Amino acid sequence: MTTNPLHPTYIILGSGGHTAEMCRLTQALLQQTNTHQAEKYQSIHLILANSDSTSEHQFRQALPVESKKAEVFKVPRSRSVGQSWLSSIFTTLWALLWCCYLVWRDRPQLILCNGPGTCVPFCYAAYMWRLLGRLPAHSKIVFVESFCRVKSLSLSGRLLLPIADLFVVHWPTLATRYANKKNMRYFGRIL
Repeated sequence: MTTNPLHPTYIILGSGGHTAEMCRLTQALLQQTNTHQAEKYQSIHLILANSDSTSEHQFRQALPVESKKAEVFKVPRSRSVGQSWLSSIFTTLWALLWCCYLVWRDRPQLILCNGPGTCVPFCYAAYMWRLLGRLPAHSKIVFVESFCRVKSLSLSGRLLLPIADLFVVHWPTLATRYANKKNMRYFGRIL
């Protein structure tokens, strides 16, 4: 098996249901029928908020083999539940600085996320570094909207829709509502 430590896959975890969905998405990604394609995503970096105490354990239980090889990075949370919008400006900027550094250093080939606020600064950092030529042009930002979002996008989804290379929704209502967005895809139920 060939791994590329210079261009890892970032899997961004969020607490609760976000991590459960991400475990299923990661399993699907790594169990592709084309083994060569699956091998290219084997160098995994798990990204989670420094205050998240459950996601790493949940991921390790769901994907024990993959999680043993994965590197784990805990980053500052952009916004905590109940945090004021004014103070979240500063915490988000701090998180963005961390993300800019990690993305600059690792040059990820894929950022796979599904809604936790932690993913927003990572995606914007990757988008910026790709525009500036630091990330390869073939690097991708893939956002999968949470399964529970039936009629409207999450805040993370609304922020990432303009920059995601692929934006996946689970419900036809959302696909119809945003039919004019070229990066949005509806594949039916994927989880």
